[in-house]
Amino acid sequence: MLLQKSTLAYEAPDFSQIKSEDFAPALQEAISEQQAAITAIVEDTSPASFANTILALEKSGEALLRVSNLFFALAGADTNEVLQQTEKEILPLLAAQEDSIYLNDKLFERVQALYKVRTTLGLDAESLKLLEHYYDLFLLRGANLSAEGKASLKQLNSQLATLENDFNYHTLQARKEAALILTQEEGLAGLSPEEKQALKQPDGSWKIALTNTTQQPLLSRLDNEETRRLLFEQSWHRATKGAHATEPIVLKIIALRQQKAALLGYQNYAEWSLQKSMAKTAETVRDFFEKWIPPTLERIQQDLEALKTIAQREDIAPHNWDYYSEKLRKSQYDLDENELKPYFELFNVLEKGVFHAATCLYGITFKRRTDLPVYHPDVVVYELFEADGRPLGLYYGDFYTRESKRGGAWMSELVTPSKLFGQKPVIYNVCNYTPPTETLPCLLTYSEVETLFHEFGHALHAFFAEQQYATLAGTAVARDFVEFPSQFNEYWALHEQVLPHYAHHYLTQEVISEELITKIKNSRDFNHGYRFGEVLASAYLDMQWHTLPAEGHITAVAPFEATATERFPKEVPVRYRSLYFSHIFGGGYAAGYYAYQYSEILAQEIYHWFETHGGLTRHNGERLRKLVLSQGNTKEYQEMIKLMVSEE
Repeated sequence: MLLQKSTLAYEAPDFSQIKSEDFAPALQEAISEQQAAITAIVEDTSPASFANTILALEKSGEALLRVSNLFFALAGADTNEVLQQTEKEILPLLAAQEDSIYLNDKLFERVQALYKVRTTLGLDAESLKLLEHYYDLFLLRGANLSAEGKASLKQLNSQLATLENDFNYHTLQARKEAALILTQEEGLAGLSPEEKQALKQPDGSWKIALTNTTQQPLLSRLDNEETRRLLFEQSWHRATKGAHATEPIVLKIIALRQQKAALLGYQNYAEWSLQKSMAKTAETVRDFFEKWIPPTLERIQQDLEALKTIAQREDIAPHNWDYYSEKLRKSQYDLDENELKPYFELFNVLEKGVFHAATCLYGITFKRRTDLPVYHPDVVVYELFEADGRPLGLYYGDFYTRESKRGGAWMSELVTPSKLFGQKPVIYNVCNYTPPTETLPCLLTYSEVETLFHEFGHALHAFFAEQQYATLAGTAVARDFVEFPSQFNEYWALHEQVLPHYAHHYLTQEVISEELITKIKNSRDFNHGYRFGEVLASAYLDMQWHTLPAEGHITAVAPFEATATERFPKEVPVRYRSLYFSHIFGGGYAAGYYAYQYSEILAQEIYHWFETHGGLTRHNGERLRKLVLSQGNTKEYQEMIKLMVSEE
């Protein structure tokens, strides 16, 4: 049944009928179907046309896209041994399938023949873009290599697919194993009784599970310094030794990526991977770093001196930064995170905040659906409607942390929007918030509130897709552009028309006070140097790895990492160390982690435009939707932005 379109509303997956064991045969069958379709294209004796080549190529992957969407959704959010084994087996097959398309000489001949006469084909703008996009992909993925080169590339891609999956598996297991176990309650001083209860284990101990990042959320509130040190050390040293050590995998991935870049004719992996990005070149990314690292380091130094004063210490260890930073915020702004959390109950934030902002901007409305099957009891579903009542799509929210879910937060598609396939978007967001207990609902930190707005920004990008072709639809854009809609959407969390609408005390329903709102706004830029710096350091580390020349042989991760990040202060550890940097070693962001900050600057520019043109209005929202969010990968990114900020 995975190979067939669902009969449920919006072709939503019927999770009640899907078993983990179904995926391996379904994926293999979908691969076979696509192979048969590709064979039919290359064996067609009629002259190449858009319909019999490009459109046929686009259609060939329909079933595979449908099944893989569901498979990767479950593999990331609710995995098990069967799915993990399937992932291990299927990823090399998927890599081989891509190679069988982009390294197919006869198929490339047809695509290239059309590309050469593309302006004479009478294609609409999106169809022309699709042709050009496929042609670029063929070149980037080795279509011009010799037969020997193609054989080598296939082997490299297969090995990389296996290693990247291994990396993800071992980082997940290492994160689980590195949870901090405490046997004495005094180690939890600073936490509320409800929070302690949420950490309590059946054997009477307390377990603090790790998040993906180096710094851990509870470090800001644990009064016991030894607990803070232990928690940080558990995080920092995860995946360094034992059965789930990832160093051999990292070194092998880097070596293979170096070989791949050289084989494809590039000086380094970044040069290859940035070809279809906004930045285009590694030099542009380096210029970006050189523009932002000096002022960030200056800001960090200022913050560090302030922390030393309040801590009355000459040194601030990494495990103490968040703790004293919270005290400094309390001192400077009279703002305590514990004061805020009662106002940020998850579903108030979602429905009266995130959804409300989207309604104000775009006129869309939301209705809870309880009649559709979900893959886990925690998952909630909403139907979205246009301002005129037309159906827009389905939104699945999976918000609570659990051991079957990888860390972090993300957005993806259960059904990819495509007019060609007759599909409306079915989108999901995944987060890792602390689950509610019998006595306490899910209360978010303000940072977690921003995360919810961020991930829904991605969702809106997909919901507003107007593309004929799935390959160009919605979020199928460059890494350093895809983060723009999400970074931009974060701004509405603190907007005067939005924050009071959702920030209601979970016990009294009292609206957050103007005094607290003022404190939040006044402290908005507090610790920004550190927050920007830890991400910048990781982005810089990513580029150091991926600008290594082919002959640059690295034999150990730690010394390379230390040298690569030596310009950043020791008090500000990288947001992700290499050994658990899943974005770049298992998540598709290799040489692209800079995208978050690159997009952040872009988002600032667009939000400034909103502020100077009336703010949170339907008119402004519709303009952004029409000129940017609905365009997918059909236009040049910079041109979209220029048009957006031009005077009307």
